[in-house]
Amino acid sequence: ILLLIRNPKDVATSFYHFCNGLPTLPSYETWDDFFTDFMTKKMAWGCYFEYLSEWNKYADKENIMTITYEEVKENPVLSVKNIATFFRIPLTEEQLQLVVERSSFQSMKKN
Repeated sequence: ILLLIRNPKDVATSFYHFCNGLPTLPSYETWDDFFTDFMTKKMAWGCYFEYLSEWNKYADKENIMTITYEEVKENPVLSVKNIATFFRIPLTEEQLQLVVERSSFQSMKKN
């Protein structure tokens, strides 16, 4: 299992823009309104902090790899190498570069 986690501040910011960008989700007039709901467990998809707390129970299991979004963003090549090693997937240098390229935000947004 690969658990990718993200800084809660960045999660909140992304969710705020996501909610306000989709007409099918409740939108928020102000950041303060959204942040209050985010911090008081009133989000439709649950509480991010409880989500992290639940996963933290399994952090030491050998079949779970935890990595942060920030780590991946800072060094995508090393992150992909570590993930491939964890799952015992051999990658050539060409395959590694292709995975890094295709999993970039810009590439996924375009495709």
